[in-house]
Amino acid sequence: MIIQSSRQFSKTDLRKRFRKERAQLAREQRQAWDSAINSCLLDYAKRERPHVVAAFVAFDGEPDLIPALSQLERLDVRLALPVVREAPGRADICFRQWSPGSEMQPNRYGIPEPVGTLDIHMGEIDLVLVPLVAWDTNGGRLGMGASFYDRLFQPLASQRRPFRLGVAYQLQQVEQIPLDPWDVRLHGVLTENGCFDCPPQACGNQPPPT
Repeated sequence: MIIQSSRQFSKTDLRKRFRKERAQLAREQRQAWDSAINSCLLDYAKRERPHVVAAFVAFDGEPDLIPALSQLERLDVRLALPVVREAPGRADICFRQWSPGSEMQPNRYGIPEPVGTLDIHMGEIDLVLVPLVAWDTNGGRLGMGASFYDRLFQPLASQRRPFRLGVAYQLQQVEQIPLDPWDVRLHGVLTENGCFDCPPQACGNQPPPT
């Protein structure tokens, strides 16, 4: 069931609801959907042939992409993972190179990050796999609330590279995400049901609040 939009639910309401639903997935169901998502990701990569892919480590019930990433690494795709970086006034994220053998340590949220590897700049990345809490077919994305990805994508919001591909379960779809002016839309979404492009949309050009 696709719930109705922002006019009925705030971002806080949606975030609470879908984090709970995602956390309550049965292990067998999660494993089956994660397997399908990994297969779809590999099919997408074989078709689009990205040279550099930025991804994420599963957290708070997000899909586990490590099986597909490990196969991409064997196909000579360069991989990167996000790192929370302390910055004046507010933390942000950057990407660092990762491989299955990379040393990892938990960040302030308990999410493993690569240690001692090279920074990967946004201009080098072809595809960014973006975590999310809820999504809509117009590219609307609801994250965890820190605006890390919106601030990261803001300078490139109107560009198609890197391609912003949200990764989630189909059950996280809503009719319409309530967007603020600084929210940056996705180019596409990948779920256990496959991968599809979102229609071109005007992205917000205002910076997130500090």
